[in-house]
Amino acid sequence: MTRTQRIHAQQHRTAALLGTVLFLVLAASGAAHAAWTTAAVQATGSVTSTSVTIGQSGFDQLKFDYTSTALVTTKPITLTNGAVPSSYTLTLVATTSTPAALAGAITVTTWPVAADVNCTPGTALPGNQTVRTWSSGTTLNGPLAASASIVYCVRTSMSAPIPAAYIGGQVAARLDLSAVAGTNWKTAIASVTVVQAVTDSTPPTAPTNLNATSTTDASASLSWTAATDNVGVVSYRVYRDGALMRSGITGTTFTDTGLNVGTTYTYTVDALDAAGNSSAKSSAATATTSQSPSSNGWYRVKSGGMCVTGSTSANAAVTVQACNDTLATQLWHYDPINLSDYVINSQAATGLAWQRTSSGAVVVATRNTSDSSQQWGGTMSGNGLYQFTMQVNRSRTECIAVPSYTAGTALQLQGCAAVSTQQFTLTAAN
Repeated sequence: MTRTQRIHAQQHRTAALLGTVLFLVLAASGAAHAAWTTAAVQATGSVTSTSVTIGQSGFDQLKFDYTSTALVTTKPITLTNGAVPSSYTLTLVATTSTPAALAGAITVTTWPVAADVNCTPGTALPGNQTVRTWSSGTTLNGPLAASASIVYCVRTSMSAPIPAAYIGGQVAARLDLSAVAGTNWKTAIASVTVVQAVTDSTPPTAPTNLNATSTTDASASLSWTAATDNVGVVSYRVYRDGALMRSGITGTTFTDTGLNVGTTYTYTVDALDAAGNSSAKSSAATATTSQSPSSNGWYRVKSGGMCVTGSTSANAAVTVQACNDTLATQLWHYDPINLSDYVINSQAATGLAWQRTSSGAVVVATRNTSDSSQQWGGTMSGNGLYQFTMQVNRSRTECIAVPSYTAGTALQLQGCAAVSTQQFTLTAAN
C-alpha cells in the first residue's frame, strides 16, 4: 500500500467512528431544554462539534390555586433557541385531572407577545389568541432563528361560581417541548409539569338562634341553628366569655360542664368547613348557673388562684394550696341541713367536715350535723363569688378568710367584709 492509500484508509476509519449524539437536559429550575450535537469531518481530517439547543422558562409559574375570588392567572413562557436555526413544537395539556371534568373546566388562552413584560394580568387579548382547555390541549409551533426567542402569554381561568364538585380537585398540567433542525434531526420531548388546584375560600354562614336551653349549678346547655356552606359545614366551635373552650362539635347542641356555681357566662359559636374556613361568630347568649350547690356534687373551693385543701386527719387545719385536680383533699360536698345552711364534707376522709374552733380557725372534724360550729351559710357577694358565713347564734357576722395566699396558710374566721380574701368560687368537679 502506498503512502497516499494509507492516508485515505485512515480517514475512512475516522469517519466511520463519528456519529450523532442526541441528548435531553431538564434544568433544576423547571426549564425544559432539548439539545443535540452533530460531528463533522473537516477537510484537514480534524473533528469539531456544534451544539444546537432550545429551551423554555416560565411554565412552572402557572402553578395556581383557584378560589371563589381568584379565578385567573396570567404568566409568560419564553422559548430560547441556541446557535442553530430550528423549528419548535410546544404542547400544553393535562396529564391527570381529579375530578376528570375539571381539566375541561379550565380555559387555556395563549398568544405571542413581544416580551414577558407585555404579559400581565391586565393585558388585553389581541384577537389572534388560541383558546383551548387543559383537557383539549394547546399546540404551538414555528421557526426560531439562531439565538432568537419567542414569548407566549398564557392565561388560565375558571368561570364563577366554581361548582362544589370541583372543590378540592386538581389538574396536573404538562408542557412538552421538542424541536427539529433541518430535515434530519429531531429532539426527544422535554416535559415539565405543574399542578393547578381548586381550593375553597368561601366561609360558612354564621350559626343563628344560639340559646341557653337549661342550666344547673355546674352546667349550661346550648343549642343553635345550623350554618350553611357552599361545600358543607364539618364542625362548630364554642366560645365562653370570648375564649375558645371547645372545638370539633359536629351537632348543633352542646353542654358546658365544670362551671362555677352562681355565675353568668356569655357564649358564642362559629362554624368551620372542610377547608378550614371559619364563619363569623353567632350572636351571644348568656347562661347563669344555679346559686345553690348540688347535694350530689363535689366542688373545688378557690380563692386567689389557690384551692381550699383539707386533711385526712381529724382536727387538722383547712388550708390553701396550689390547685391539683388529682387531690381528693381539695374536693368538698355540700350537705344541706336546712334551707340556708350546709355541712361541708371532705371527699378524702369520709366523716370529716369543716368546723370552727374556739379560736376562729377552720379545721376538719368528725361530722356532726347538729353542731352549729359545722353549719355554714353561703352568701353571693358578686358574679360567682361566695362568702362562707358562720351559723353560730344565727348572727352570720363571721366569714371565712384567707389571711395570705401562701401555700399552707390556714383559713381563719374574720368579721365579714367585701374583700377578695373572703371571696370564693365553687367549681364543680364532676
